[in-house]
Amino acid sequence: MKNYIIGLVAAIAVVTTSCDTLDFDPTGQYSDATAYASISNLDLYIKDSYALYHSVANVECGSSLNMLEDAWTDLIKTSWFNVGQPQNQFFSKNNSMTVETNPRSNWSTMYSHIRRFNYFLVDFKAGKLKKLPQDEVASRVAEVRFLRAFAYQELAKFHGGVILRISEDKVDDQQENAKPRASETETWNFILGEYDKAIADLPESWSDGDYGRITRQGAQAMKARAALYAERWDEAYTAADNVIKSGKYQMSGNLGDIYTNPANSEIIIPVLFEQGKKQHNFDTYMCPPSFAATMGYTGQYGAAATPTEEYVSQFDIKVGNSWETFDWDNLARYGNEPYKNRDPRFYVSVLANGSTFQGKEIQCWKGGSDECMDYVMSGQDNVHKSTTGYYIRKFLSSNTGDRRYNYVDKLSDQHWIEMRLAEIYLIRSEAAARKNLWSEAYSDLNVIRNRATLGDCPQKNNWDDYLVDLQKERICELGLEGHRYDDIMRWGISQEVLNGKRVHGVKVTNNGDGSYSYKIIESDDYDRIFPKKYEIFPIPYAEIQNNPLCEQNDAWK
Repeated sequence: MKNYIIGLVAAIAVVTTSCDTLDFDPTGQYSDATAYASISNLDLYIKDSYALYHSVANVECGSSLNMLEDAWTDLIKTSWFNVGQPQNQFFSKNNSMTVETNPRSNWSTMYSHIRRFNYFLVDFKAGKLKKLPQDEVASRVAEVRFLRAFAYQELAKFHGGVILRISEDKVDDQQENAKPRASETETWNFILGEYDKAIADLPESWSDGDYGRITRQGAQAMKARAALYAERWDEAYTAADNVIKSGKYQMSGNLGDIYTNPANSEIIIPVLFEQGKKQHNFDTYMCPPSFAATMGYTGQYGAAATPTEEYVSQFDIKVGNSWETFDWDNLARYGNEPYKNRDPRFYVSVLANGSTFQGKEIQCWKGGSDECMDYVMSGQDNVHKSTTGYYIRKFLSSNTGDRRYNYVDKLSDQHWIEMRLAEIYLIRSEAAARKNLWSEAYSDLNVIRNRATLGDCPQKNNWDDYLVDLQKERICELGLEGHRYDDIMRWGISQEVLNGKRVHGVKVTNNGDGSYSYKIIESDDYDRIFPKKYEIFPIPYAEIQNNPLCEQNDAWK
């Protein structure tokens, strides 16, 4: 049986550190002598560092749901206004992001992790690990380099150029507070360079059987994503190409297995959990309300955030032998069955009226066990009903053992996917398009589509038309996996997607004769506000105050 890397104890405390990260003691309960006494002890320390992954795992959402990344886009709607719903409040105000307050910022969390990694790298350079087998030490150092680069990548994609606290001679203390930001180019140069160093020393696999530790191809895959964000098209293409041609990963023939089997052949970087040790409450917050009611918790759990019609309508429908773009105006053409014959990815992603899950039918109609409600900004806080007429299926537990329906008493242990092979094909496709290699770009898009049995997408030969096709495939393939926000920011289409817009759902009526009627509804009761300057985050006020050499982003001066 495989040992799963779940990133336990000591590093969990890192994520609660305040903005002043320079006083943090990263070794916690470990002394240097203990942590570096043996490879097995060193591995305990290194594995704790994987807590960084849990900082970005969308399934590990708390009551604020801040970690549900796609709820900051057009794909997910959070269901009530005040209680723990920063997304709704964010989009309803014109000053929700400021230098002083930014519910989206991960600045202090990432620098807390970075400081921990820096202590280890300083110790390594100082020779504190020289008594251990150096070939084994090298792979552990590569793990830490990868994780530090990943933390900086999380900062760079939101803030642009950041402060590179990267000395391996001495960890910055209060005397080094004052330090200027690196340029955006310098920041991405560092990140990509660190990935290259990690790739050189990471193993192809871990001989001790520890599943979840970063491998050479895992670092190559993350380099591909970073290079895409940095607009380094050649590097993104090459890194993605290397991963695909390595043959280490295979596109899964079973879509559902991707989200239920953490060792699925498609998964490159999993974030793993374990009952009783490191678990989460995704099921509690996201299950249809009838599943919580089964446990006697009527109206108390579930439906905290649900898929929007903007998301659901992206999934094609099959009419006869042909796949077509779904259109509510053609409902009669579909035999008044909007949720039959849809793109197979729909059924592993979304629960709609009539869906069967855990042997139970989802009833989204008025009076049904999972009925939806109209969204309003007051008067129904913490009412656990969908405001879109849908529920999240992707990442919801499918365990039919003693946890069946028990989405309240027992917390969840299903894995999160940080990186999988489908994303790598989409990265290589996008990089090819940027290089005007249209045949290659569409070949990779069609790998994704053909796995879903949709057939080829007709080739276009310009960026604007290609982007329409790419968006659709990234939404249908990677939707709810936390990529949409990054996509619309780097493509420069946030205004088109978010500003002045409202998201929608569907209200279902049971006609009493076995048929249903459907009405498109607005799931916002306000036009969303997303100014252009929100496309880059401000440097937090605490950093500006404590670091006199740190300059604010131009949009926020």
